[in-house]
Amino acid sequence: MAVIITEETANKLLSTIKIPPRPVVIEEINREKAKDEPDLRKLAQVIAKDIALTAAMLKTANSPFFGLRMKIENVQQAAITLGLNNVVGIVTGIALKNAIDAKELKLERFWDSAEKVANVAAYLSGIVPGVPKDLAYMYGLFRDCGIPIMLQKFPEYTQTLLKANKGSKLAFTSIEDEVHTTNHATIGYLLAKSWSLPNSICLAVLNHHDLSILHSKENFSVEVRGLIALIRFAEFLCDTRQLRDDHDWEKSGPVVLSYLGLSEDEFNDIKEDVFQYREVA
Repeated sequence: MAVIITEETANKLLSTIKIPPRPVVIEEINREKAKDEPDLRKLAQVIAKDIALTAAMLKTANSPFFGLRMKIENVQQAAITLGLNNVVGIVTGIALKNAIDAKELKLERFWDSAEKVANVAAYLSGIVPGVPKDLAYMYGLFRDCGIPIMLQKFPEYTQTLLKANKGSKLAFTSIEDEVHTTNHATIGYLLAKSWSLPNSICLAVLNHHDLSILHSKENFSVEVRGLIALIRFAEFLCDTRQLRDDHDWEKSGPVVLSYLGLSEDEFNDIKEDVFQYREVA
């Protein structure tokens, strides 16, 4: 059953949980993007003002998962080669990390994992039709963005995460709801909405723990379903490559692969292709 967040519920949560504001650089980029004829040179100048953001963007753009045959040397070249939407998707994801990367929470492993999943998702988007590369990458970084905010709000949330990650008959978000009366998917949705992300990403963040929507008759777009399926597949590939247990794949895997229309041979071929890249390790 899909989750619905009413305005009343949203306002109540926002009054008790601090959502980081959308950075000025994202505001500037989106204003340029909204124009009838966006100026890529101006867009590049806006991004280039932030040295750390530029370095992170070039690193991502040159990842083998984006499949470029040439090395990107600067922001303007990235904008021309990758296209406007891909550049905006990468920069928005990086800005999210910077906005809530509180050092006291020691989130290095969290963001490292999110970046790996986002890169693999971008790669998979070129294999499975229906989801643009920029949305796949952005959603890969934003999907669990509610977790750092929950960690900031609830000192005991680490114990909740441990319990939820061990596998249970209860859904991950249900375990969170029992202890904290909210969950990371809901908080992530509110963050995505406040940052004015595409509605498909907002809905996918909110419902990413409910794979039943992949084959339900509820009114979800192909893009929302595709995002949820792609990221779940990407997460499994990353966990497997790093020898981590994925307790839920035995149950969720057949649902995801069925939705994506992948045969066992295709699944194995994709896995081999992804595993050749050291960025997944």
